[in-house]
Amino acid sequence: MKYKAYNFTVIGASHKKARRPCQDASVSLNKEDYILTAVCDGHGGDDYFRSDRGSEFAVKAVRKCMNDENIIPMLTYYANDEIKVNEMLLQLEKSIISEWNDLVETDYADDPFTDEELEQVNPRMRFRYAIGEKIECAYGTTMLVNVITDDFWFGIHIGDGECVSVDHEGHFEHPIPHDNNCVFNYTTSICDRTAIYNMRHHFSTTLPKALFIASDGVDNCFESHDKLHDFYTMVMKSFDDDSEMGAIVELLEYLPKMSLKGSGDDISLGIILGKK
Repeated sequence: MKYKAYNFTVIGASHKKARRPCQDASVSLNKEDYILTAVCDGHGGDDYFRSDRGSEFAVKAVRKCMNDENIIPMLTYYANDEIKVNEMLLQLEKSIISEWNDLVETDYADDPFTDEELEQVNPRMRFRYAIGEKIECAYGTTMLVNVITDDFWFGIHIGDGECVSVDHEGHFEHPIPHDNNCVFNYTTSICDRTAIYNMRHHFSTTLPKALFIASDGVDNCFESHDKLHDFYTMVMKSFDDDSEMGAIVELLEYLPKMSLKGSGDDISLGIILGKK
């Protein structure tokens, strides 16, 4: 493969100060036939008290479905058939949602909500949780996924955060349309009963120089897309100029400082870079 994937997750400054768990999760896979990154951002707020588990379950669901589904060879075969591609990506999205819900149900069956967990939940949701309704909401999370092969790449997204691609001339694009339902502190989520209708995806046979996905803890550190692009330019330059390990260490040292000075939120970043 001509690319390599990296993922980074650090606890947010505000979470660390409040002694709250990191609610983000991320993964990178460098397989023989595809490269993958995924970033999942568990919701803040008292009603979503297991969202740290929910983000981890989303990562697990992505990994399992990518292994179980025959998605890569099928997309390779039908890469020029837009209708078939959309059908296959929709099926992958449905599989991820289903697997995530199975993981949530198993976790709840093994470890029911405790009185301590429910103490801070608003009364309406506390009642519903107490009678076993809408338990998936306690695990709510967003999800971003990028996958690239030698022939194509695709991104899948639900909720806030951003997917950014960089072409070989250095131009930045946001190829997955923004979800207009994500305003202020509200975001769509994999826990929604309507999750499949809020999934967005992008597919392209034009291969980029680099792909970035990030939780909104990254995006909210910057006042504009241009500033975010400057950060990604710095990341690419670091990997170009330094050793791989040096660039990784530098980024791991920088991200907590970025959270402290910026959003205060947990930060997750998935990167796919063309090899030198």
